[in-house]
Amino acid sequence: MGRFSRLEFGDSKPSGTARADQLLSDADHFLQEARRYWLAGDFEVALRNFCRALEQDRTRIEGWSGQVLMLIELGEYKEADLWAAKALELFPEHPDLLGLRAIALARDARPRHAIQYSDKAVAVERPTAWAWLARAEIFKQKADAIVLGCISKAIAAAGNDLTIVKLQAGRILRERRAYPEAISYLTDVVSAIPTAGLAWFELGCCQQAIGLPQAKASLEQALRINPQFVPAKRAINRLEKGRLFF
Repeated sequence: MGRFSRLEFGDSKPSGTARADQLLSDADHFLQEARRYWLAGDFEVALRNFCRALEQDRTRIEGWSGQVLMLIELGEYKEADLWAAKALELFPEHPDLLGLRAIALARDARPRHAIQYSDKAVAVERPTAWAWLARAEIFKQKADAIVLGCISKAIAAAGNDLTIVKLQAGRILRERRAYPEAISYLTDVVSAIPTAGLAWFELGCCQQAIGLPQAKASLEQALRINPQFVPAKRAINRLEKGRLFF
């Protein structure tokens, strides 16, 4: 399993109600920290916090799905698939995990298996936003109607996660080079969460791609939020040298 062989969690269980309440509180803290670091573009630290949340409470689906997502963000697709499989042993047929496993498989150049897991994710009674986002990603080279339809369903299913869903939708649309549509979503994200360096970075890349002058300011904001955000540093360097990102 390489450097991720000890990602998972401890098997210790709380003794007594007070201890259980404390562990639950600790898990919430680490989940909040993980989300904060993810949105800042620090995937390694976010991963560590998701893992620490699972050490406190291994029943938290957010910890499992977050752990898999961060491995995907880090480009560790085989590891992401492995941990998604482990998570599905605890949460069989959970659409978030099925969708994330589909993304990991697609990025690991296993499209047939990716489609199988995506089919399962959207076949449940109430598919989640992540199930539809995953489907949008694995079909992102298909016709607009397919991708935009999946994104629309993800938005409809987002609930309290609407801003996060818009971030992911914007990232998918950026990869499709649908820059105006991506900018619309990403602008909503940075308005709702001004500390989301990842969203500022994605927004800046889209703005640069279509020659908007706001690109440098967006990228610099991403770097102010996370001074170690290497993609933002590289993007600014390329911008200053007058080169496109893509």
